[in-house]
Amino acid sequence: MVQQRTFFQRFGHHGICVVAADVLSDDPLIDPDTNEELPSLRRQISLVNGIYHHLLCYAHVLRAFGDGLYWADVAATPDFANTQRVVLTEEDLYSALAWDIRLQGKSPAQILTLMAAHVQAVQPLCQYDELALPSTLTPMPVIPLQVLEESIVVSTEDLQDAVKDVHKEAHKYVIARFIGSFHIQQALLQAIIDSLMEQLYQANDHLCALALKARCATIAVLQRWHRYHRQRVVNAVFDWSDEHQAMVWHLTIGVPTALQAAA
Repeated sequence: MVQQRTFFQRFGHHGICVVAADVLSDDPLIDPDTNEELPSLRRQISLVNGIYHHLLCYAHVLRAFGDGLYWADVAATPDFANTQRVVLTEEDLYSALAWDIRLQGKSPAQILTLMAAHVQAVQPLCQYDELALPSTLTPMPVIPLQVLEESIVVSTEDLQDAVKDVHKEAHKYVIARFIGSFHIQQALLQAIIDSLMEQLYQANDHLCALALKARCATIAVLQRWHRYHRQRVVNAVFDWSDEHQAMVWHLTIGVPTALQAAA
């Protein structure tokens, strides 16, 4: 198979690119301290001076930190007002176009049309095993999720390890270089299970150990459920932790009510 070029190989390490705003999650966020629901990452970034910029956003991609994962500063306007640092995948950046004189003056609709053509030119050709695909071609219904009260905190290193493990497993079924959103969700769930298991090994209190076992069982069932339904079940927020004195990932989990009762 022809080796596919990475974002940096296509774009270089300097300059600003424009991408579709839908690369940013539109799922509501949860404040890990208060459990208060917050606007989605997309809405937070798109609001500048009281105006929402819904279709496009601008990214300065900083560096790769895993196979097909990148740190990027993202904003709704090219002057980078209201900037947020996020993780983008190689798939998110297939549509990225250099923000230069060729695009300036074009409408968002015209830019999106150019992006669609660019995606077709740069995305890898993938050969899928039938076992990797859902058994039905009809869209899955969106199932309401119940948010678990306590978020899970994991380090970037632990999350990277989970991504690498899931990526290796994915290669058994999909001949492709880069990891997609389905496998990112699977990696987040695996990182949660690993964190809970580590807490379980260190637990001295019997009741605490039982609670951790029950929670591990719930997440394990959720991980199997997600393999079939492929509905997003984990939100990840990269933020400072006073407890750990470091930037960490706060993972908030949503579980179908019926699934939680059966776990």
